[in-house]
Amino acid sequence: MLLDHVKKYFAFIWSLLVLFAGLFTRTVAPVDAPNLEVVSNYHYIMDEALVMGQGLANDGTYLYSSGAISALYLGALSKIDMNTGEILLRKINAIPEEFVKKGYDHIGDISWHNGLIYAPVEDLQEEQPLVLLYDAETLEYTGTYFELDNTYLPDGIPWCTVDADNGYLYASPFKNVTCIVAFNLSDMSFSHIIPLSEEITRVQAADYFDGKLYVNLDTQGTGYKEIKVIDVNTGEVSLLAQRDMQGRDVETEGLTITRDENGKLLFHITDYDKTVSVYLRTYRLTD
Repeated sequence: MLLDHVKKYFAFIWSLLVLFAGLFTRTVAPVDAPNLEVVSNYHYIMDEALVMGQGLANDGTYLYSSGAISALYLGALSKIDMNTGEILLRKINAIPEEFVKKGYDHIGDISWHNGLIYAPVEDLQEEQPLVLLYDAETLEYTGTYFELDNTYLPDGIPWCTVDADNGYLYASPFKNVTCIVAFNLSDMSFSHIIPLSEEITRVQAADYFDGKLYVNLDTQGTGYKEIKVIDVNTGEVSLLAQRDMQGRDVETEGLTITRDENGKLLFHITDYDKTVSVYLRTYRLTD
């Protein structure tokens, strides 16, 4: 009951903040990257940003996002028109109560497969990573979840992505990542690890696409955010792009990939400005 009262109070305060935030926030131009051409730049504030600030996935027609206010156990999901950026459907309090009572409070970067959203969910101690399945049409929890072997996930599960070609779900730790962990998609049992040719860190999101794993890194201390590519057969890591954040204090988050009508790769990325807003930017790979 106390948590319900806190949520109602927070909702009232939040509505006031939304009003003032709309007066003082403004859309910022997309960040630069030599080999990425800006296609679109959408700006979400306050209540909309709540459902945008963690992960992205797509089904070829719609984008899906995840967000969180961990302090209030408000994990959220949304469904977005890929052409207009309009949020068509949102699910607040997406983490079922049975998991909230066990301390689960955070949905990371999600993946779409066969009409389902695969959502990595962390507990407060980041001890037992879960993957919960949601109906992509309704954003409702399906009742199916998996507890993952945490041997190679010592600090939670910040992201997951489905490799339908080979029947795996991939994940990794957030920091100091030396391998990608592969689970069998059928039952989420541990399959194998993919040792990496170089260590990567601050892995916020990843998307398996056409035989490659693309990872979105919240690189710090350089002024750039990096997208790297991993060969899932060899573990070879290569740099795809560096986005110049132009001095802004931004935390990059979700990543999902599609193709345009000419077959060019499109990278959909969310960037959180660490205040009250999130940017959803789409880039076309020009190289």
